Amino acid sequence: MEVKILSGWSNPGGSTTAFINLTNLLNSNGVPCIFYGAHDWHLDKCSAGTFDQYRPHKDDILISHFIKVNPICKKHIYSCHEKGITPLNSMDLSIYNYIVFVNEDQRKWHNVKCDSVIIPNVYDNLKKNIKQDSSKGTAAVIGSIDTNKQTHVSIGKALDLGFKEVLLFGKITDDSYFINKVKPLLSEKVKFKGYLENKQEIYDSVEAVFLSSKSEVDPLVKGECYLTGTKFYGNKNTNKGNKPSTKEEVFNKWVRVFNS
Repeated sequence: MEVKILSGWSNPGGSTTAFINLTNLLNSNGVPCIFYGAHDWHLDKCSAGTFDQYRPHKDDILISHFIKVNPICKKHIYSCHEKGITPLNSMDLSIYNYIVFVNEDQRKWHNVKCDSVIIPNVYDNLKKNIKQDSSKGTAAVIGSIDTNKQTHVSIGKALDLGFKEVLLFGKITDDSYFINKVKPLLSEKVKFKGYLENKQEIYDSVEAVFLSSKSEVDPLVKGECYLTGTKFYGNKNTNKGNKPSTKEEVFNKWVRVFNS
């Protein structure tokens, strides 16, 4: 048996991080897995390939995401990481054996009638370190910089609460939004740091993290704050989800789906 993950999005983002970590988790437990994506960012982070390198096989277990494929495989699982776009109950799901959601709230929203299961995301190996001295009074806004994340709202909240410095970590995925809403706020106190792959370094350097998204399924940032002992300031859309599950718990849930 080989597990192949095929995603229409493999640039930085919550789903990409989750699939990279899942790929590494499966391989470390003796389950061969390769993550094929539409972009190149994931290629050096796990056993990975590009779309043109993907070869279906009748004995594969395929996990697909953000793309519609009808390949030759033993079992086809759709891993859903979205909510608020298109409900799955409006789509033809007959090509899937299972739908995997990350939490119950998301499953209720999609309201599918086929077999489905809840399996939380796999988190990075983060820990509670002693915070750097400079972290006191320093806040971070972590994630893609776009309209949905409302980066400008998070900046305003952090400044209103008296944080001396606000650091922005993430890729700009909406140029117009950045130019009109975020760039005017940059100053000696508000600094754009770009995308930093070393998450432990980010969390060690800040006291708090702000997330003001219009829509979230199960914010990785919230779970990462829990793992690193970092204060989390969210809103009604981000104050959801459960505490991160252990890697063993997540692995066992996936294996049960594979073997069912």
